[in-house]
Amino acid sequence: MRNLLFFIAISFLITSCASFQVPEFRGGEKVSLKKVDGQSIKFSAAGKIYNGNWFGIKIKPSTLDLYVEDEYIGKVSLDKKVKLKRKKETELNADFTAKLESGAMFRALKFATKENIKIRLKGKVKAGVFIFSKKIDIDESKTISGSIFRMGGI
Repeated sequence: MRNLLFFIAISFLITSCASFQVPEFRGGEKVSLKKVDGQSIKFSAAGKIYNGNWFGIKIKPSTLDLYVEDEYIGKVSLDKKVKLKRKKETELNADFTAKLESGAMFRALKFATKENIKIRLKGKVKAGVFIFSKKIDIDESKTISGSIFRMGGI
């Protein structure tokens, strides 16, 4: 009897993952610089994210390609997993590390004079529920203020 109950619970969880809704970014972004070390930058980013699923989600450390004005700059990695509550908007604060390509800092400086800059993140993010996980394709673009590339802008 216990095995049947366990099988039904697992089947229910697996089928629910098929109807997975990608969490929605709802703004309120804040970025703060922590450390610049050669070709890597450690920073913290905060924002509001809504999880429309009936279950909580853990976003596991993942790496995405970073493009600024359609130029490849490097890779951005989530340092620690973050949790999204079910059917709620969560104010998240997460730590990231950006590993930049050679010469990326100099290429990024040319964007300092622009008023608005297009940032694009592309890759796969690993999200999990209990023992189940799924890789989600991400290809998001956002326009931000160019002041972030000016000295003291972050």
